[in-house]
Amino acid sequence: MRIHFRSALPCALRLGGAVAGYCGEADKFADAEEGVPLLAEFLPADGDFLPLSFILDEAFFASPPACCDVYLYDGGADVIAARFAPRTPALRPLAQGRAGNMLATVLDAGVPQAAIERDGRLELYALPRAAGYEISAEQVGGTPFLCLRAKGEERDLLCLFAEDLTCALRAEVTDAAFGEQLHTELRLSDLARHTVRRTFAAAGNRLEERGREVAADPAFDRARLHEKLLPFAFFQELAAGGDPAPYLAEELLPQAQKLSDYLGPFCDVVLPKEIFYLRHGERNAAGLVYRKAENRFEVKFFEAVCRGGRIANILPVP
Repeated sequence: MRIHFRSALPCALRLGGAVAGYCGEADKFADAEEGVPLLAEFLPADGDFLPLSFILDEAFFASPPACCDVYLYDGGADVIAARFAPRTPALRPLAQGRAGNMLATVLDAGVPQAAIERDGRLELYALPRAAGYEISAEQVGGTPFLCLRAKGEERDLLCLFAEDLTCALRAEVTDAAFGEQLHTELRLSDLARHTVRRTFAAAGNRLEERGREVAADPAFDRARLHEKLLPFAFFQELAAGGDPAPYLAEELLPQAQKLSDYLGPFCDVVLPKEIFYLRHGERNAAGLVYRKAENRFEVKFFEAVCRGGRIANILPVP
């Protein structure tokens, strides 16, 4: 089994007690014997954070600890040390704001979280680490919500909380506009540089999606894609909620509406690692990512049979 290691912080990686190099956004890999537990340790270069260590075994891959994200696939896995605790934890307030009778406080005690309060009640919600946090009072069709935005470099996480302290919406956005309806926009970094526009309406303490538009960048030309990139553009079109028909050969067009059921609810598209090609040879394939738990994912590979610049068949790679 080939295991790739990555980390949210620059770290020294130790495997089985021996230093295996350094990792961060660039990963390191090691071949582990199936069924033999392996001790993995991430030692942050920044001494203000505590190391992470765990034993990689069947129980770990079935239910990873909250500090890491795990992606499982045929012949291998990605183990990402994603959340480190500070060596001297302190409860630091990062932002605070009100909306009606609701008070929101963003706190950092190693992991950012939002504390939403009203009338003596308190609910906690996990947040990603962000460049900043903004809290405001907003309305959708006259229904009040507390709005919290975790600011990112390319996109924000938008969270809307209803007066009963439930999270009515949690979505990544590039832009958002409030009024009779909530309009959100998200610009993706996929091959076609899609923009996804969604419309929500208030229904009590909930927000219901009432419309969705998906558009590729006008400069994107599917016909100019290399055949090796065609599967990725096609699966990314499906992931964005766009129209797959322009990618399909004529004989596959009648099946276009059945593709979502055939492929299942995947959330991302990834390149196969080298272990895939060592096991299966050269195939024009892509990996589809399926969320199985909050921090556990499975990757399934699908091969696209191309003809004349279009996809004539889609086959699971066993």
